[in-house]
Amino acid sequence: MKAWLRGASTAAVLVLLAGGWAYLYTHSRTVDAHQQNATLAMLKDLKQIDTDWGADVLRSQADLHKSYDALVRPLQLFATLTARLDEEAAAWEDAALRDALLDIKTTLAEKSELIDRFKAQNSLLKNSLHYLPTAHRDIQSAMRTERDRSFSSTQRLLGTLPAEPKRAQAPDAEISSAVVQADLEALRRRMDEQARQARALNREAVALVQWENAVTQVVGEALRYYAVPDDAEGENLKRELDALRASLPGYPAALQEPIGNLVAHVEALLQLRSRQTALLRDIAAVPVPAKIDALSNGLIARFDAELAQQGRYNGLLLFYSAAVLTLVFGAAGFITYRNATERRRLAELVDRQTQELKDNEAQLIHAQKMNALGEMVAGITHEVNTPLAAVKSGLQSTREVMTTIAEVIDGAGHLSGALLQPTPKEEAQRRERNAALSARVRRLVELRDELASFQAVETVNQLLDDGIRSVEHISRVISNMLNFSRLDRSRIALSRVEDGLESTLAMAAHFLGKYKVVKEYGTTEPVHCDLAQINQVLLNLIRNAAQALPASGGTITLRTGMRGPGQVCIEVIDNGQGITPDVLPKIWQPFFTTKKEGAGTGLGLSTSKKIVEAHGGTIEVSTEVGVGTQFTIVLPVQPPAELYEQQDRLALASAGA
Repeated sequence: MKAWLRGASTAAVLVLLAGGWAYLYTHSRTVDAHQQNATLAMLKDLKQIDTDWGADVLRSQADLHKSYDALVRPLQLFATLTARLDEEAAAWEDAALRDALLDIKTTLAEKSELIDRFKAQNSLLKNSLHYLPTAHRDIQSAMRTERDRSFSSTQRLLGTLPAEPKRAQAPDAEISSAVVQADLEALRRRMDEQARQARALNREAVALVQWENAVTQVVGEALRYYAVPDDAEGENLKRELDALRASLPGYPAALQEPIGNLVAHVEALLQLRSRQTALLRDIAAVPVPAKIDALSNGLIARFDAELAQQGRYNGLLLFYSAAVLTLVFGAAGFITYRNATERRRLAELVDRQTQELKDNEAQLIHAQKMNALGEMVAGITHEVNTPLAAVKSGLQSTREVMTTIAEVIDGAGHLSGALLQPTPKEEAQRRERNAALSARVRRLVELRDELASFQAVETVNQLLDDGIRSVEHISRVISNMLNFSRLDRSRIALSRVEDGLESTLAMAAHFLGKYKVVKEYGTTEPVHCDLAQINQVLLNLIRNAAQALPASGGTITLRTGMRGPGQVCIEVIDNGQGITPDVLPKIWQPFFTTKKEGAGTGLGLSTSKKIVEAHGGTIEVSTEVGVGTQFTIVLPVQPPAELYEQQDRLALASAGA
């Protein structure tokens, strides 16, 4: 019974603990950042469509849109976006957010109504504007008709001028003075009448010109006001319309109707353009962006609050998990302590077997490490021995040169010491001293000529440079071995892949001796890369190619070229036995190898793929059993930004260390 109660109590406690953990975990995962970003993106689209809508209104006003399709099209987009927002708003607990969405829809409806009014007024305005040239042409045609009629009347008037009485032309006729006086009076009256008619026709012609100028000025002012609806320009146009309307009764009957139509359309243009300006201001003043920003800010504030709440639940979850783990471990320790006596033997047996298993596992891991290290050491022995031999040879040559240089220095020291000695007074001693000095000078000259004959300084500098390069080469080889399983981006530089192939072939010379290597280098661009890591990839591929060739020999072809703009291609081809179809899908898996046990770790191709992909490139394989295998590497000239970012992080870590 006690055991049953103890089991039931334990189960109840576990259920309660699991329930509390599930509650905290659920509340620590309530924030949906993807949904938040999608909603904000819809609001951003809504704001952009509204901005484009306002721009289309201005384009329609400027007659850039020949129809109102651009003003109608956003309505469907608004309907779609607001419908989606309505669906999301159903899950919003904050009524203020739903009210903000309702404000957006109300504001959009208000703006849509204003745009409908704009379309109606703009249609009337365009009708009046487009009628102005037609009305102007009609008035000009009527005025030309009036001018032609006036000109015909003038011609007729000039053709009916009175002739001199015939009696006045006959000096021999007997005419009384009364008759002559009567004829002269009649002639004067006719001439006065014709002069009056001529003046009337002249005034009419002048009036036609003035009327035409007035009409032309009104049309010009109307077009200028339409282009720039200035208040002063509108008042001026209104005064001219009033003057033209007041003078309309004085116009000929044939001109009154077209001028009246012109006045009516200009008045309509004046009123509609003024209203349109105010309407455009009203449309621009509709606060759709402000409403959208208000909802966006509300959503962001809600998201921040939920995120803070989720952070608090995460903290509680962490504390609760730590407490539960402490309780569990405490209970386990207590149970273990209670059952220690009766289970001691079994525990000791388990501990002993566990320790044996760990020891065996450690030995296996150590053997694998030693195997990998031995393979690497075998691969770089030639690369280290060759530059070491070069360094040794250079140092020996330098020591030989330095022996001669030391002799020159020693001779120069003795010569300078002898020169500093006082000159002997005896002639024989002076001759002996001069002979000794001459012998030392000749010896120094011989040594100088000897050093100059083989360019001692240049030779020493060359030997030192060769030694430095050899040491640097050894350092790079060792560093490449140490960094075999991780990418070191601290040495990213502009390099040519052909240089990498050459250095790799030098490292692989010890196992390529009996194989033919064909180099087909194309014209390639330098690549921003870690050349040491690329060399590691090339070494893996060349080693695999050599291992795939028969012992009797074979050919490895190395080919470079440009795959496309900014993409360098490297191909490693062998004419070996190829890869079987059942093995091909597994070659990229870590620790997979077809070599004999202990002959390989199975990490070469997986590591190579990791390095190439980190440089933003690809590595592919094509093979045919019995024909050979081709590995193709494609590297971008410019690697991804992540490569440089990790380079900066590694540089900072190195500086901190």
